[in-house]
Amino acid sequence: MKYDDVYDFVGQVGVFQVCASSCLLLYCLFALDSMTMIFAGADMPHFCQVEELENLSYDLQKLIAIPLDGSGAVSSCEMFNLDYSNYSMEDYLTWNRTLMMDNNTGVVPCSKWIYEQVVFVSTIVSRFGLVCEWSFLIPLVSTVYMAGSLVGGAIGGPLSDRIGRKPTILVFLSVKVIGVFLSTFSPNYVVFIVGRSIMGAGSIGCYNTCYVLTMELVGPKYRSLMGGSVQVATSLCFVLQPLIAYLDRHDVRYQMAALAPNAVVLLIALEVCESPRWLVVTGRHDNAEKLFRQMSLVNGGSLPPDFSTKSIENEENSTGSCLLLFRFPVLRLRTILCAYLCFTSNLLYFSLSLNTGALHGDIFFNALVSASLEVPSIVVCIFLVEWKFLGRRFSTFLTFFLSSASCLLCIPMVLMDIGVGETALSIVGKSLAVMTYTAVFILSSEIFPTEVRNAGIGLIQVFGGVANMAASFIGEPMVRPGFKNSRMKGEHGSIRPHPGRSTRLLLCSAAVRSGKHILTM
Repeated sequence: MKYDDVYDFVGQVGVFQVCASSCLLLYCLFALDSMTMIFAGADMPHFCQVEELENLSYDLQKLIAIPLDGSGAVSSCEMFNLDYSNYSMEDYLTWNRTLMMDNNTGVVPCSKWIYEQVVFVSTIVSRFGLVCEWSFLIPLVSTVYMAGSLVGGAIGGPLSDRIGRKPTILVFLSVKVIGVFLSTFSPNYVVFIVGRSIMGAGSIGCYNTCYVLTMELVGPKYRSLMGGSVQVATSLCFVLQPLIAYLDRHDVRYQMAALAPNAVVLLIALEVCESPRWLVVTGRHDNAEKLFRQMSLVNGGSLPPDFSTKSIENEENSTGSCLLLFRFPVLRLRTILCAYLCFTSNLLYFSLSLNTGALHGDIFFNALVSASLEVPSIVVCIFLVEWKFLGRRFSTFLTFFLSSASCLLCIPMVLMDIGVGETALSIVGKSLAVMTYTAVFILSSEIFPTEVRNAGIGLIQVFGGVANMAASFIGEPMVRPGFKNSRMKGEHGSIRPHPGRSTRLLLCSAAVRSGKHILTM
């Protein structure tokens, strides 16, 4: 008897699997917290704080103490070098910048800042002073989180094979809760990024194991459906983030509301069963038989009284080294292309996602629409790869090319300052990147030989993890030819930052160059 044949007796899917999988899907609703930095790390308008002027309105403080930059905007990092104790309140109320200052009046860097609560009450920018020369520390938070995710993903697989799925889930979920506590109540930036890195390791380690356990609980007929359910639950996780952030604009309370449910899920996970496949493979036949009989009883199945898991054939396949992926020309080409596709789709997806706040329009609405489109994108992608007129390879090429082209078309929108078109094309590009990644994952699970399939998928996911780490820095400003950097003064001014502009030409041209090879994989 083969392992999958057992589900013909206990039920391919039933009440038992639905209840167990619901607990795991509940975690997926709060699983990936990489997107929390869209709101917790959002920039806040700020200018230099002058203690002598603190009783005046913001507009009057800016008029008196803050110079203008090259574009005519109020400087965020400099103030006039004046001794404000020499002026009276009457002088402040009747301040005339032309009369009070001359061309010899210098400027000095800010030592303290006032943060205007226009959209957010508080973010890590205002809590830790991540402005001006320290602003590079903001994207570093997401990079550290992604680095933790890479470590968690690398450790999670071998650990779950050694100690079991349920213990691994409990371990990583406990690690994540510790990271949540450290980052939410961190007294300084160092503790915050340490907590975020721990969160990243716990999140992806637990998520991957939950995905595996969900697939191993049901019969082969429903595994695709359960895999899709996990992806949908994850997308709903991203939909919840802007809703929670909209209701509470304070970063500490927002993180508590968004991440505290993980502690509840940890208690629920104590009641989740172990994977029957893992029990069988590791020779724990008594526990496996007990679990199958319980599953059969709850589902109303018809498991034979003399059933024994010892009669199940050992279907474990030998695994090959990653070096085998590069030994043969065809296999080498497939590996390189799949790794490249995974890298670029992840880079585009996360660079657009993490920099949603730079898009034209309301940050909450943009994030909500962008996240809501992920579910239909996954559904459409699954339909395309199964459609006989397209198939896996052409669907992968088509979605990859269109995602790159949409970003390329966004560049003239930026140059002409058409904000609505810029936002729309960016969201479309992100949705197509989701489709590309889904198609690549399906394609790579089929084109690699059995002996090196796990090694191949693991390798391309490593490239995806590296892209995730770099994605937070892709949103750096790209200015028009002849313009100066937006962080510097310039006679022509500057344009506002936009996520991923510097990668768009690269991605589009790369899609054209690699399209021929994708279609021949």
